[in-house]
Amino acid sequence: MEMPAILAALPAPLRSLLSRGAGSAMVSGFLMVALLTMVGKIVAFAKDAVVAARLGTSDDLDAFMLVFGFFAFIATVLAGGLPESFVPAYAELRERRGRARADRLGLQCAVWHFSALLLCGILLALAAPSLVAIASQGFAPQKQALAVQLMRGLLPFLLCFGLAQHLGAWLRAGKQFVLAASTPMLIPAGIVIALLLAGDQVSGWTLVHGTIWGAVAHVGVLAAALAHRLPRSRRWWRCALGHWEPGLRVVLRNAVPFLVGGVAFGSAAVVDQTMAAWLTAGSVAVLSYSDKVCTIVLAVTAGPASDVLFPHFAELVARRDWNGLRKRLFASAGIIISAALPMTLFLYLCASWVISTLFERGAFGPQDTQRVSEVLRFAAFQIPFYILGTVAARVAVALQASRFMLCIAFSALVLNAAFNWLLMRHLGAAGIALSTVLVHFICSIATCGACLLLIRRREAA
Repeated sequence: MEMPAILAALPAPLRSLLSRGAGSAMVSGFLMVALLTMVGKIVAFAKDAVVAARLGTSDDLDAFMLVFGFFAFIATVLAGGLPESFVPAYAELRERRGRARADRLGLQCAVWHFSALLLCGILLALAAPSLVAIASQGFAPQKQALAVQLMRGLLPFLLCFGLAQHLGAWLRAGKQFVLAASTPMLIPAGIVIALLLAGDQVSGWTLVHGTIWGAVAHVGVLAAALAHRLPRSRRWWRCALGHWEPGLRVVLRNAVPFLVGGVAFGSAAVVDQTMAAWLTAGSVAVLSYSDKVCTIVLAVTAGPASDVLFPHFAELVARRDWNGLRKRLFASAGIIISAALPMTLFLYLCASWVISTLFERGAFGPQDTQRVSEVLRFAAFQIPFYILGTVAARVAVALQASRFMLCIAFSALVLNAAFNWLLMRHLGAAGIALSTVLVHFICSIATCGACLLLIRRREAA
């Protein structure tokens, strides 16, 4: 569904407000995606509240959070490979050859992406005992064995969620943002359903089953939406599946640096969780609860900005509109950061109240609230730097600055591990959160400077 049609379907007062306040399809798209993402986060936090009440910071939740982090990391890494290089290529091919050729590229990229996910899933299943042993040195043997079983049980989630990342990027490349922004809520919804059906017999496997149910629904809805917009002729499908699209070679070649960079940059979450497992029991879950709260702000700022702005950045690059690209970078970053700063201060000042309101019930007690709020007060300051870095990174990806992104990713990985080691010894899990703030600050400033330099060079050429 295109954005004008969506606005037309809204009630007249809301439609009028969006039309007057947004002023452009891009900003209207941002507001719509932000609204849908907020709804999704409400569903996710309803899930987190139920999980906290049933499992608190138990061993089952600790083990699930650890292995779920591995799968989220792999899916995110692969989503930073093909989809990242796919969107600029899709925009350029659509400008030159039309949407049918661009969609043929999208279908072939989806096949390659699923193949990569399947290979990673097989390797992960074989290496599960070794990976868990390395990442969970602070876990008891029984807890490590549970983590291995949960990791192998979550393999279908990797395939579904990873493919959904590409299908969502495909929809956003065509400026169809609604489904890509709303369907992720199906995963927490599936977990809530599984928890309710389990009754008093809640365990780590309950979370695994609910996660898989939601991931299957997520990828199914996106696939159905894309199938509806693709040509119906057999000739197009034979050509799409049987003839190599020349643009695919460009996508695969550009995907390699982004993939390697994604491994380094995406490793931050895994490194944080692994090092948190070396601390006192429950530290992995404490860090995870803190990250979930920060995700609320990031979900309605950095996430929608990335989804909506990326296709526009790619189009400006395809048209060689360097002045427009520079102006859009400055305007977008300024507006979104201005909106995020008050939220950051609110989280810092009201951390205990926020955590108590969201999670303190059942097995999650006042002591847990105190531990999580101490971490949140540090973690909240990553928000403005994360947003700035995300917007600038979209410009860098649109410019296909793969070498620079690779350098930034590996630098971030080294800095993250070093700061974690220095700060966690004195501050515990809060030191890991502070390390994340410092890394995002350094990387965001470097990315913005490099983007402006790249735009100036393209303009001069």
